[in-house]
Amino acid sequence: MTIKSMLGKGDMPVSGTQAASYFRAAGYVELPIVNAHIAQLETLPPLHADPFDRLLVAQALAEPLRLMTHDDKLRAYSDSIILV
Repeated sequence: MTIKSMLGKGDMPVSGTQAASYFRAAGYVELPIVNAHIAQLETLPPLHADPFDRLLVAQALAEPLRLMTHDDKLRAYSDSIILV
């Protein structure tokens, strides 16, 4: 999010710092990247080119958690990925 915001991408209306503040206020808990996520990442087919998005998918699948995204290309990875 921070990178997209810094690049001036139109699809990221808030900075990473602002988003983190909103997430904390909403009660979200940060999820660190651990070895299980990296192992899951190695199993993903090359359906999406963005390495950050692929890491989010790997985290969601390894935990398991649902991933909410605006990127419809990520839905091909799993039914647990929700398009918003």
